[in-house]
Amino acid sequence: MSTAPSTSATALVRAGWAAALGRDDFGDEDDFFAVGGHSLLVARIMAGLGRRVGTRLPLRMFFDHPTVADLAGALTARGLVPGGEKEAGAS
Repeated sequence: MSTAPSTSATALVRAGWAAALGRDDFGDEDDFFAVGGHSLLVARIMAGLGRRVGTRLPLRMFFDHPTVADLAGALTARGLVPGGEKEAGAS
């Protein structure tokens, strides 16, 4: 199920997943590998996220945080993206 991103960090991660998977019918708590993701797509996502936040991100971060919500939280906790503000139109 696709949900509106609640924070800029969530929006960033969801966009990376959607681009890699070619779809956006996953929830923020869905495990990437359970919805059809694989390690080659992880590399693509993390490279893209790294470009967006301006630093190289370790692949291990994704494997430690395999949901949109967890990865967005990890990026926010490291100060790489703001995470507290609501996106326009989010519910």
